[in-house]
Amino acid sequence: MQLLKSITRKATASMKKKTLVNIFLRFFVLTMLLMVSSATIAVYSNYRMINDAKESNRNYLRAVSSTLDGLFNKLKDKGYSVASDSDFLNLVAMTDKSQKNYSSSSYELSNKLSDLYISDDVVDDAFIYFQNIHTILAGSGSYNPTFYFNLHYRYKDYPQAFWNNALASGSDSAIFSATDVMTQSGDSGEKRYKSIVPLLLNIESLAHARNYMIINIDEQKIYQLIDEMNITKKGEIYLVDTHHNRFISTTDRKMLGERFDAKTLRLNVTEGKTESTAKIGSERYMLSFQHSTWNNLGFLIVTPEHMLTGPTNNFLYWTIGVIVLFMLIGTFFSAIFTRGIYSPLADIVIQMKRFALSPFEHGGSEYEYIKENMTSLQQFHQESMPSLLQILLYRALNQQIDHADIDRLQQKYDFFRGGDRLAVVVVRVSFSARSERSPADLKRLLAGFNKPVLDISEHESVLFFQEHHAEDVHASVRRLGDLSAAFIEGEKDSVHLAVGMSPIFHQLEQTSQAYKEACAVLDWRSVNKAGILFTDADESRGSRASAYIAADKKEMLYKYMDHGNVEGSAHLLEQLLEEAHAQDMPFKSFKQLASDLLYLAVEIVYVRGIDGQSLFGMPADEVIPYIGTFQDPRIMESLCRDIYRALSVHIQNQLQSSKAIHGMLDYIAQHLPEANLTTIADRFNMNANYVSQYFKKQLGVTFTDYINGLRIDKAKELLIGSALTVNDVGKQVGFNNANAFIRMFKKLEAVTPNEYRKGSQAQHQQGPAERG
Repeated sequence: MQLLKSITRKATASMKKKTLVNIFLRFFVLTMLLMVSSATIAVYSNYRMINDAKESNRNYLRAVSSTLDGLFNKLKDKGYSVASDSDFLNLVAMTDKSQKNYSSSSYELSNKLSDLYISDDVVDDAFIYFQNIHTILAGSGSYNPTFYFNLHYRYKDYPQAFWNNALASGSDSAIFSATDVMTQSGDSGEKRYKSIVPLLLNIESLAHARNYMIINIDEQKIYQLIDEMNITKKGEIYLVDTHHNRFISTTDRKMLGERFDAKTLRLNVTEGKTESTAKIGSERYMLSFQHSTWNNLGFLIVTPEHMLTGPTNNFLYWTIGVIVLFMLIGTFFSAIFTRGIYSPLADIVIQMKRFALSPFEHGGSEYEYIKENMTSLQQFHQESMPSLLQILLYRALNQQIDHADIDRLQQKYDFFRGGDRLAVVVVRVSFSARSERSPADLKRLLAGFNKPVLDISEHESVLFFQEHHAEDVHASVRRLGDLSAAFIEGEKDSVHLAVGMSPIFHQLEQTSQAYKEACAVLDWRSVNKAGILFTDADESRGSRASAYIAADKKEMLYKYMDHGNVEGSAHLLEQLLEEAHAQDMPFKSFKQLASDLLYLAVEIVYVRGIDGQSLFGMPADEVIPYIGTFQDPRIMESLCRDIYRALSVHIQNQLQSSKAIHGMLDYIAQHLPEANLTTIADRFNMNANYVSQYFKKQLGVTFTDYINGLRIDKAKELLIGSALTVNDVGKQVGFNNANAFIRMFKKLEAVTPNEYRKGSQAQHQQGPAERG
């Protein structure tokens, strides 16, 4: 025994090695698939995230550009409205502050500036510089320019000279980068620091003097507006001065007022809207830019790519690490557990050799040997053993089951505990040659219904339903009817299907009777009842009308068909079909009626020797079995009409063709010398080419061969029975050229006319001598 075990363990050594290798390879392949799929998902996620961020940036740029442009334009329009004010015009016209109305005009204009701007929390201050009187008029009063710029409202980056130069550039209006200002009330008043964005309005062109207005917009308000509207994903937003490459306002507060390099950021500010990426240091950034309607303004969003892709990449790295760790741990534990398998596996090898289907080849792999034989045994089992439920259903349908069988099977199998409401459903189907569906498709549909199915024939299957409640049975059958309707959707002319349900019963022994009742439901349903699903309800049953065709109608129908009377046969056929509907004929009787009608048509086909394949599209003896598979009376009616019409037209054409060919042959016999294609075509009102083809089709020979044969036969009679010369004989039978006549005669008879005449005369003279 120990020796046997050692031999089997040695025999399975190659199996152990191969198994370990297969385990590692499977873990490795699985790991690679998981890593590739994870990397693919990560790349796609990053791609989608960047595209979503770009779309968000574009939407935000459109919104914030529209909002800020509207704000700046509103402030500009207010400034230009001051230039037409009477007090403003009075001050422009003055040359000295001591002039009359200076105080009142400056007071009124100062109040108007305060009402227009200072009351607006977006504007911190607004003033007008009058060059003619060297005065600054602000919302808070009038000031000496030196005092205003140096003490009262001191700009960090913009002294008074800057504004004079900016005005000299000729621009009507411009917005400048943010700067800090210090405001002070009086010489020793409280000092206040604030960041503002200056808006310069050149109003000298309106007043014909070098005057300008500065509207100091609170930068904090612009920042709040930008930040509140922010729908971007993890990006910094900048309002930029594209003329001086400076940041006017930004969500990155430390960059406020700083300069930037447009080339480093790869921005094309002259074209307006730009999307690009830039590498600054070791970081990559996604940039979105849009120009404002103000020629020196633009909106820029800068998003670090790692802010968008970082979480996904980190997740990918962790996932790959976990997958690799999983592979290593799985391989390690599989190798350990494999060691405990091979002692019992050696016994399996011994048992397998006892009943294997093929002998073991020396030097082969034990592993492949076991796998091959297990696969073969499994396949053999599946092919040779039908399911228990199909066997049971077959026995029940054939009344081969009793209480003892049922009790034993109920104790062993759960199926028989599924309920005591039982029903049998019969599914009948037929497929035409042009159908894209097949019986295999229907079998898959029924198999997917998870009910026992038994195929009675190629065209009939039986399903067994078992539920706890009758409502559940009816619901399942209705669902089957819906699935069947969907199955033939689009192919109602090529797939014919009907589903019949038996009454609900409670004992398995009643299965055979239930099957008969389900079949009766389909057989006795009314031809006027449309649909696919039929039950034992009274409204679906037809009458007991007979399918018998009266002898006089049958004789009349045969007569119409045999004489090619298309209208008569169609009218009588419709009369028979209408009577079937009027009588509410059962489907089974109607099928018999249709079979009898087609039998009559097939009989005429055989009698007349018509090619049934060309007429019916199938051999004539297959027509009646073919219609027997139909489950839709409308299709059966349509087939009967098509066959009767095709057969009647065919016979009608035969009769007309026979009449025409006989007329042509009589004409040729009576006018042999002058008969040709042209004369016959004119005589029968036909085309000459058609006459030639028609002759070939009806007689099997060409027109020329036929008429030459007649002429040579007539010439032979004249050569023997008259003293006419060969030339005269040729003319009398239709050859105007003697040489042509001789050539044709020799071609058909293998001798010349003279040789034929001499041979005939010699035979005639030899005959009496022999008799004497």
